[in-house]
Amino acid sequence: MRFSVHSVSLWLCAIPFLSLVGAQQYVLHHLFDHTNFFDEFSFFSEPDPTRGVQRYVSAFEANAVDLAGFANDAVFLGVDYTTPGPWRRSVRVTSNTAYDSGLFIADIAHMPTSSCGVWPAFWMFGPQWPYDGEIDIIEGVNTQDKNKVTLHTGPGCSITNEGTVASTTLKETNCNAGDAYLGCTQATASNDNYGDGFNDIGGGVYAIQWTDEHISVWFFPRGRIPDNVESDSPDPSAWGPALARFNGGEECHLPDHFKKQSLVFNIALCGEWAGRVWGDNAECSALAPTCDEWVADNPDAFAEAYWLINSVRIFQAHEA
Repeated sequence: MRFSVHSVSLWLCAIPFLSLVGAQQYVLHHLFDHTNFFDEFSFFSEPDPTRGVQRYVSAFEANAVDLAGFANDAVFLGVDYTTPGPWRRSVRVTSNTAYDSGLFIADIAHMPTSSCGVWPAFWMFGPQWPYDGEIDIIEGVNTQDKNKVTLHTGPGCSITNEGTVASTTLKETNCNAGDAYLGCTQATASNDNYGDGFNDIGGGVYAIQWTDEHISVWFFPRGRIPDNVESDSPDPSAWGPALARFNGGEECHLPDHFKKQSLVFNIALCGEWAGRVWGDNAECSALAPTCDEWVADNPDAFAEAYWLINSVRIFQAHEA
């Protein structure tokens, strides 16, 4: 890595509420950054539900071995890239606050690379899966170079994607497809929104608008982030078509399917997705017979498997 990771030092930062003018405005509700991130997110250190070969570590252990901390005034979350052997240490953090709607704006400088064995995600989920829903904002595996955005729900939720950019492809409308394990997915077309391409441009901003009518995700590359997105009064109506928009309606009353969502950043390795499709990827399968063997024997392959998060801002709708 080209920077040193500083250990976690915690303090609180007061977040002012903003006075806005207009019919409906978004008001800043939470700001998570290097001043308070580790006060507001908890470390998950239980066995991985997706059966990855990483071992998620506690806050104490993550800090002790430089898997979580601060770098370049941003929040760092990484993977152990020095120790050989199975059950590679990694990080998964979950927000202490859960949400039922809102506008979520994440400025991310670096995400885990498009590397064999790596399964990174920035996502949201409710307490009873899949009935309280899951929103996968950034997710992919192995050498994937374009983001896939997916919703997972219980039965009775089929969506449309009007309002999505033409280059994004709707793969499935039923968000309970595969008993919710597959969900409803939209595959994006640009390689600057995920993995190596994302990192090559210095990252960018993902914005998620979640209302009773739709869940929409935008991506703005570094250097082309509209002032409106970075302002204290962001206005999604000015952003144009979404990278992926999921419309509810008669076939899916969104408030019934998405509740009490917590934010998550994690880095999984192999498991039920990256490991399962290992043999379908010629580049990866040429490295080792299985994903698990590759991860155990090649720690240095994961030096760039880290998140660097500038900030996450959460806004709530406010009737002026």
